[in-house]
Amino acid sequence: MHAKSIPPVSLQVSQSRYCHVEKRVERSRPGLHVACAGYEICRPDYSLQRSTFPCYGLEYVERGSGTARLNDQIFPLRAGIFFIYGSNTRHHIVSNPQNPLCKYFLDFFGREASGLLSAGSVAPGTAMQIPDLESCRTLLEMVLSEGGRGLRTTPKICAGLLRILIWKMAGAQIPGAGTAGGPMQTFEACRDLIDSRHLEFQDLDAVARAAGMDKSYICRLFKSHGYPSPYSYLIRKKINRAAEWLMTDRCQVKEVARRAGFGDPYHFSRIFKREMGQSPRIFTRRRK
Repeated sequence: MHAKSIPPVSLQVSQSRYCHVEKRVERSRPGLHVACAGYEICRPDYSLQRSTFPCYGLEYVERGSGTARLNDQIFPLRAGIFFIYGSNTRHHIVSNPQNPLCKYFLDFFGREASGLLSAGSVAPGTAMQIPDLESCRTLLEMVLSEGGRGLRTTPKICAGLLRILIWKMAGAQIPGAGTAGGPMQTFEACRDLIDSRHLEFQDLDAVARAAGMDKSYICRLFKSHGYPSPYSYLIRKKINRAAEWLMTDRCQVKEVARRAGFGDPYHFSRIFKREMGQSPRIFTRRRK
């Protein structure tokens, strides 16, 4: 069988990250191979339609909403939904203009692929809900990170991560099977609140007041969707932002602590070292 190439990525995205692991797609090649992977923040007018595809495609919705038409079946898209298509799966992916999709994708091929999907009870042309959002996102981020390194071992590492991801999908629920109601939407709203306003919040009590919910309920929501505690998620957001400032703005540690919402710079330094593995002052040496 002749080698094929992956079609160009969509231009209907506002932000994106991509990695190409193996550019030539040979479906009959022994083993399992990742062709490429990416993360896309879709524009409100995002609409992608294909009648064929050179290999298998797996997509994972991190946030936002929309629909995926796979052959003759339409699936609602929301956070935690995986959907998969094969070479003969007609697919039409549409983003909700009011709540655009943010999604990962991973394209793969090889003789092992069909058997692996069958063993994991994952069929092309279907969609499923994964409750463990954080670990799936972490696996896909690892594929993007490793795929961009271009080392001799990169293809094998990416294929190994894909195997884990497919096995995590085994036994997942189809959309609407008890996972689509209020709890999912409430979780997304709480997570989005922290994402957009984490610099304002000092602690989980502040998040709960802004959300108008009991903080113990927010903790249960995050746990049920495979995330760390909401407080840990809040701190991680703050420290990631602080690390960006330390690397790019050349601010003093005391100023960065204040901007990140820490009144005590010594407390900030302790938290930063716990999250990043090194103190802010050592971290800033990387920019020199």
